[in-house]
Amino acid sequence: MSTLQEAYQICLKKFDKHMDCIDKVHLYEYTGSKDGNYENGKMGQTLANFWNWMTSFVTGMAPLFYRTEKKAEYLAWANGFEKAYHDKMFETPLEAMHDIGFLYSPYSVAMYQLTGDRKHRADALQAADVLLKRFNINGKYISAWDRMDEEEEEHWMIIDCMMNIQLLFWAWQESGHNMYKDVAKAHMDTTIKYFVREDYSVCHAFKMDPKTGEVLHENNSCGYANGSHWARGTAWMVYGLAYAAGHLQDAYYSELAEKILAKYLEGLYEGSYVPVWDFRLPADMPAFQCGRKDNPDWDVADPANCVYNVDTSAAAIIACAMIQLDRFSGEKKYQKAVEDTLTELCEQYFNEDPDTLGMIHHQNGGMWYTTYGDYYFAQALQQYLFDTESCW
Repeated sequence: MSTLQEAYQICLKKFDKHMDCIDKVHLYEYTGSKDGNYENGKMGQTLANFWNWMTSFVTGMAPLFYRTEKKAEYLAWANGFEKAYHDKMFETPLEAMHDIGFLYSPYSVAMYQLTGDRKHRADALQAADVLLKRFNINGKYISAWDRMDEEEEEHWMIIDCMMNIQLLFWAWQESGHNMYKDVAKAHMDTTIKYFVREDYSVCHAFKMDPKTGEVLHENNSCGYANGSHWARGTAWMVYGLAYAAGHLQDAYYSELAEKILAKYLEGLYEGSYVPVWDFRLPADMPAFQCGRKDNPDWDVADPANCVYNVDTSAAAIIACAMIQLDRFSGEKKYQKAVEDTLTELCEQYFNEDPDTLGMIHHQNGGMWYTTYGDYYFAQALQQYLFDTESCW
């Protein structure tokens, strides 16, 4: 059995432990963790919480792993959460920001794809409708974090939404209504216009004037600073473009994705496929956990914190993106890069203990595990080993 196959088998055991840990009544968001032991209900963020965006990277592992294991208990366990997903969109739709896509694609869309259960279809379509309502007509963008029942002087527009719009592309193909496609494409084209620099690096965010639709200024909350080049943001962009090319059957988007990917690969340390957390992090500057310079738990004077500045979640996401680019082109241009990336993650960053929930450490420029990094790591392994489809 290969290293990648062994890692995948351990991931399955970790998911079995996830199923034992999550309470069906209280569907908590799983947050990041330094030791890989995620905690239920940290900060009280249930699925209903406005800021929740990570829950489906655990519940979504059930349909993900079902694709290879065909275990009925996976889908039975996941079905237990359908009411929570239904209620969030039908009862409290204003309690959701743009990361609706991260919640409803890995769970509701995936569950519908595998079961044909129209309850999941209805939940996913309602989620797409709620996401659609975040579209600002003046600026042709989807507002990220602002409440839609309040008048805001500024809107956030962020790179992560390139993955959320995949829910709109799915809704277009599922329902036949072109509005979903038109909004997704408009947001994507606005993102390309403002976020992609001449050298094909990308920025994290912009503040927008909701009344005029004009850009106010570049902003940053995940990378090192304005003007920097956040690795995971680049991965979101490449992956989102790769899928958009397939949805629209338009090579313009895949070609742009490859140019941005080339800039990403250019920034890697020689011999490594795991990127620094921000490609423009000053050489003498300690890495900051999640980009936060005011984190009291992060000792900037500790020399070790100048070393742990890679982001394995970005590597996992970019591996998924490269797989998708190869699928769109029908070639195997990035196959070796995918294999090398996954091998490095398995050999240097993978936690082999099946009793530890976390899969890969050193995410977010720190010594962290996160459920989204774990999810994309497992998905990349699965697609590489078994050529499975995905929910996106």
